[in-house]
Amino acid sequence: MTYKINKGLDLKLDGAAPDTPLDFVLPKTFHIRPSDFRWMKPKLLVQAGDHVEIGSPLFHDKADERVVIVSPIAGTVREIVRGEKRIIEEITIARDVDAPTERTIHFEPPTDGEAVRKLLLQNGLWPSLRQRPYATIPSPDAKPKAVFVSCFDSNPLAPDFNVLMRGKEEDFRQGIKMLQLAAGDATVHICMRERADNQLFEAVENVQKHYFSGPHPAGNVGTQIHRIDPIDKGETVWFLDPQEVARIGRFFAEQMLQFGKTAALTGPAVKNTGYFDTIYGADLSALFADSLTQENVRAISGSILSGSKLGDSPTLAFHDRQITVIAEGGQREILGWLLPGLKKWSLSHTFLSWLTPKRTYDVNTSLHGGRRAVMMTDVYDKVFPFDLMPLQLLKACEIKDIEQMEALGIYEVDSEDFALCELVCPSKKEWQQIVEDALLELKMQNQE
Repeated sequence: MTYKINKGLDLKLDGAAPDTPLDFVLPKTFHIRPSDFRWMKPKLLVQAGDHVEIGSPLFHDKADERVVIVSPIAGTVREIVRGEKRIIEEITIARDVDAPTERTIHFEPPTDGEAVRKLLLQNGLWPSLRQRPYATIPSPDAKPKAVFVSCFDSNPLAPDFNVLMRGKEEDFRQGIKMLQLAAGDATVHICMRERADNQLFEAVENVQKHYFSGPHPAGNVGTQIHRIDPIDKGETVWFLDPQEVARIGRFFAEQMLQFGKTAALTGPAVKNTGYFDTIYGADLSALFADSLTQENVRAISGSILSGSKLGDSPTLAFHDRQITVIAEGGQREILGWLLPGLKKWSLSHTFLSWLTPKRTYDVNTSLHGGRRAVMMTDVYDKVFPFDLMPLQLLKACEIKDIEQMEALGIYEVDSEDFALCELVCPSKKEWQQIVEDALLELKMQNQE
């Protein structure tokens, strides 16, 4: 099936990653953060000074102790960092420099879905899966109606999946087979960019293949689910990244456990953009050492639209595949919007830059305006491709009106689906956080 997305927006930025490998030496320090897994309440299973191997449990979810986050490397737990109310913020591990970065796990090859699920849970691979609604780790007992693997990304400066998946073709095909077993009768959907190089993904058999064209968010899994198999109350859909599919495939094909991935370093504030190989939790400070154009920057794990800000110990979040670096803003401009703005991006024709539609832009974190009350506008409809009413749904989320949210289709969306609405919002509202808070309230209500 072919789908054309008409509503949306492509934000064209400087700093795309060429197909060039970056020299990144694996660091000695790793940081594992429970916040990478939405709404998980961790129960700590290690203490400072403990030695861990690849696959050793670090913490499990208090809601279901079968869901375990494991160590991605062999080393020694150096520190448990806690925040307010003793919430676990970070587990710091000192890597054993001479230890291998992958580990052989001996097991009997699974013959049914239950055995596949059990092995994924025991070895820390179950968190590779996420579910809609809520974008959380699914329950080990969940029976999804479909599994979605989005094989392209339409976010600004998104990496090329053919580079990310180089050398992982057979692992990917094996991973799809294991997912088909684990998901039971659920259909596996593979979503690709129309008229792109999809040879790797098209070689997979016994799956539904779909092709999308149009601007962002054509590559968002939420957009794809909405067009192919919309979610209703009580239904569950699984989704995951192709690299995570390949990791699962290699685990079952070679009985090899590892948490490596390829990611892209991008952004207008980066001198040398490209791709680097890393392992989940690796401290990326050395990656930025000689790569930035200035000191006052903001590094983001993920897309500039929906990623998370990195702190003093930067790491790539568990599900992310790019780092974006932009300049910090906040400086006042003389005359501001009175200038022609040939180098300024704008959704409207406020600046003359609309005369050069192929231009890429160097942006920063400035809001370019103050926060104000929600305005009645149709600007959201221009960038929101769902067959829903975005303004009404957002207002219902802000006041946490559960009944109204359900009536307006809250189960079909997640916070990242409103990233463009937040970008173009004349009121400068943080819609993604508002939607996430509303989804948490909805989840808690449904559990009662």
